Amino acid sequence: MASLSLKQNTQAEFQAQMEQSYKKVFNLAYRLAGNRPDAEDLTQEAFYRAFRKYDSFQGDRPFENWIFRIVTRLFLDMKRSRGRRVQTVSSDAPLRADGYDDTVSFEAPDSRPNPVQALLGDHLSEELECGLKHLTDEQRELVWMADVEGVPYNEIAERFDAPVGTIRSRLHRAHKQLRKILEQIQSKKLPCDACA
Repeated sequence: MASLSLKQNTQAEFQAQMEQSYKKVFNLAYRLAGNRPDAEDLTQEAFYRAFRKYDSFQGDRPFENWIFRIVTRLFLDMKRSRGRRVQTVSSDAPLRADGYDDTVSFEAPDSRPNPVQALLGDHLSEELECGLKHLTDEQRELVWMADVEGVPYNEIAERFDAPVGTIRSRLHRAHKQLRKILEQIQSKKLPCDACA
């Protein structure tokens, strides 16, 4: 009987943590994924995994940082697995060309920017946006958190599960790489339209 009430207490505690941090977790997932369906999937999977491992959660660290690390790792895994996939074309809506009924061509998927990319495009210069695209996912996330959102280094360190000194070093390298890329763009060695 005691273990049952302990389990119920743990479930209630997890539920309270989840309700308190759900919006922030979803916002992080949305910012990483760039679209609502993937953000919903990442959020759901992150809370599922957190619930399964909640007994190993160390209460001396903030729950949000722990769940943020889970979301970030899930996103990187998703991105890696999608990077191995072949780009698909739509075959369920064939087009007729020049009035011939037996000629079929295919439409490529929509490659226009999603709403978040469009919003960022309005706020960041074309060169900066292009430069950010040339960084690794981790570098882009570090630059975004530190420079755009203004997240303190100690919180970034907890999200990445790394010491503050390591985060400062990684951020310094990301800034150095971004400066180098921007110099190449400005000297026309790297055309900006290559980023589109």
